Amino acid sequence: MTPFQRFISKQLALAAGLGGITWYVFSEWAPNNKTLAWPFLLLFFIAVNSLLFWMNQRAQQKKLTTYANYFMLASFLKLVVYLVVIVVYLLYFRSETIPFLITFFMYYVAFTALEVGSVAIMKSKQTNQ
Repeated sequence: MTPFQRFISKQLALAAGLGGITWYVFSEWAPNNKTLAWPFLLLFFIAVNSLLFWMNQRAQQKKLTTYANYFMLASFLKLVVYLVVIVVYLLYFRSETIPFLITFFMYYVAFTALEVGSVAIMKSKQTNQ
């Protein structure tokens, strides 16, 4: 299994776990205070992180300075895209502000931890070879 395939399978497992937790919390604990965007947020995070991981793999094959520049630029652009998604969504759905932001933050932390961990493992394996 390639590193990208392992990353995708970990992401899908994480998304399934987060989806189950989110569904349970919104249906049992907060049925009147939920965001309807949570399944789309999961798909959004899977798509963005998959694309960035794939691009990261390609950038690691280049010089270290090129990789460092790519990583910083990709991280910055990812944050800008996330900010745009948050602002646009909240402009149209003000009633879901708090649940949306909490859900987005939890997904962001989980997917970022997975991405950073996977990149670190991949980078350490590459330097050990």
